[in-house]
Amino acid sequence: MLRNGRRVEATAHRVGPQPRPGIQRALRDLFGSDRRPVPGRAEADVATETVSTRERAKLRRELTRLDTVFFLISAMVVVDTIGAIAVAGGEAFTWLVVLFVTFFVPSALASAELGAALPQEGGAYVWVRTAFGGYAGALTSLLYWAGTPMWLGGSVAVVAMSVYERFVADLSALGLFTFGAAFVAVATLGAVVPLRYGKWVPTSGAVGQILLLVVFTATVVGYGLRHGVRGIGVGDLAPSTAAFVAVVPVLLYSFVGVELPSTAGEEMRDPRRDIPVAIARAGVGQALMYALPILAVLVVLPADRISSLHGLIDAMKTVYTLYGGTVAADGTVTLTGAGQALGWVSALAFVWVLLASGSAWIMGAGRAQAAACLDGAGPRVLGRISARTGVPVVMGLVSGAVSFVTMAVNLAVSRGDGQKYFSATLTVSIALVVLAYLLIYPSFLALRLRRPDLDRPFRVPGGLPVAALVTVAAGLWSALAAACLLWPGIGTADPDSALPAGFEGARGEFEVLVLGPVLAVVGIVTAHHLWSRRRGGTPGRAPTDTGPEGAVRTCGG
Repeated sequence: MLRNGRRVEATAHRVGPQPRPGIQRALRDLFGSDRRPVPGRAEADVATETVSTRERAKLRRELTRLDTVFFLISAMVVVDTIGAIAVAGGEAFTWLVVLFVTFFVPSALASAELGAALPQEGGAYVWVRTAFGGYAGALTSLLYWAGTPMWLGGSVAVVAMSVYERFVADLSALGLFTFGAAFVAVATLGAVVPLRYGKWVPTSGAVGQILLLVVFTATVVGYGLRHGVRGIGVGDLAPSTAAFVAVVPVLLYSFVGVELPSTAGEEMRDPRRDIPVAIARAGVGQALMYALPILAVLVVLPADRISSLHGLIDAMKTVYTLYGGTVAADGTVTLTGAGQALGWVSALAFVWVLLASGSAWIMGAGRAQAAACLDGAGPRVLGRISARTGVPVVMGLVSGAVSFVTMAVNLAVSRGDGQKYFSATLTVSIALVVLAYLLIYPSFLALRLRRPDLDRPFRVPGGLPVAALVTVAAGLWSALAAACLLWPGIGTADPDSALPAGFEGARGEFEVLVLGPVLAVVGIVTAHHLWSRRRGGTPGRAPTDTGPEGAVRTCGG
């Protein structure tokens, strides 16, 4: 047809409702690939790359292969969950083996390949960003990080308080607050000092953990020879749906963290070689360090005396009567003489192990979020690397502050109800991490398909079929755990009976406490991503200098 003397093509009349321009633009900003030139975007991206490269140049290669092994052990073997696992009885041991084979092994293989292929600072954040883009990377890093301070200020702090009260003395409300504040402060300090010193926190924690579990396991043997133990029949090992819903999410959480050292890839001496080897060695140690104490708890304590909070603590106190003390008919344990002395030493070691594990997670998860912030996926000031210490001090301090607030708020809300406090914070921290895994492990297969040219010093054998199997196994377990955590009892006849200890008959309160942080994380990431794109930048843009050596200087020590 002709219009104003010019020929124009007629367009078909569109029928049906059309997307509103505002919504359409928001969806494109989040998930689309907007190739149109945007004024100022190229300049903003160059500025992002410059800032990121300049900050990463301050990092120092301090971690050896042995440091990485100890870092993994300290991060992965979290003794605060042993009691929560043992409450399921003998079948907890069955699920432990199942999860190790079908979740830990696939996740370890994926993390070993990705950590060696992409040894940049940020670890899992870099993997997801490279595979799925800036929004997915930003969401992953914030989910992954947010669970850490909530865990440190939550379940880890309350277990440390319980250990002190069980072995040393009761704490008043002010005493609990003071203890928790000091615990969080020391864990944070370990994450913000230069890495050549800070790395000794998880290393000493791993060594202390090994010694503590060796002493405990040997004492169980001696206790059993003198007093006998409770047998575990074949029927006790049979898995059930109820135990699956109750204990599998906690078991899965006990196997998370295999990807954590990769967040400090540019602070390792040789990440391409050390990451796969360290994962293999630490994985074997992890299996033994969970299996032996869980089995010991099950053969020492009656089933009705095992609690998610005090399970391992009560078992330790019971078997230490071998060196001095008594167990009353009602189960009350009184330690004397050498038994009491060993209890005090074990309590101090236990608290330090918990603190070191929390510090290791602040180091790792904080580095992932710092890398994301430097890329524009968050306030860049949070990702700044200190020229004096060579670590992301600001993010470490922010992590410590959130941990402190979590500890203080939960003590106030729970009104001293340690079990309720423990259940809520442990559930939230697990949920945030496993939701991040729903993006982390699919990135393994996505990069196999999209980046076949990527140099992979370690490659999971079996080609694409095995890569798909690894992704499905790790991803499916993460999805199941997330469903069980966000709605306990899902798929059962009586879902409310599966609510964690302390929340009996309080489904609404529990869901608010769990879903609130998850929705807050998604909302924060989405809002910042849309705001950044409207301003003309590309949030989460990969820096151009991503070589394994590029922007990192080496320091001895």
